[in-house]
Amino acid sequence: MPKQAQEIGVSGSPTAVTPSDSSNLSSPARYLFVGTGGDLNIVGATNDESVIHRNVPTGTFFMAYVRRVNSTNTTASNIVAYE
Repeated sequence: MPKQAQEIGVSGSPTAVTPSDSSNLSSPARYLFVGTGGDLNIVGATNDESVIHRNVPTGTFFMAYVRRVNSTNTTASNIVAYE
């Protein structure tokens, strides 16, 4: 029997991210793809603390359970969220 996408950790719902200091993602992301590298300011899905990750390289799959990507202090772009 074929495995379901969730069983092997593959997302079926990629969503383009527009960083915002107030609007959360439609649902928390299990990881982000960073198309153009830079700094990434995220808010975790289970708390309200923001953390800035410096110098995230272009093409990185960033593994974190994320509620929001803040626009302040985020210089990375072309970000895609995977639920």
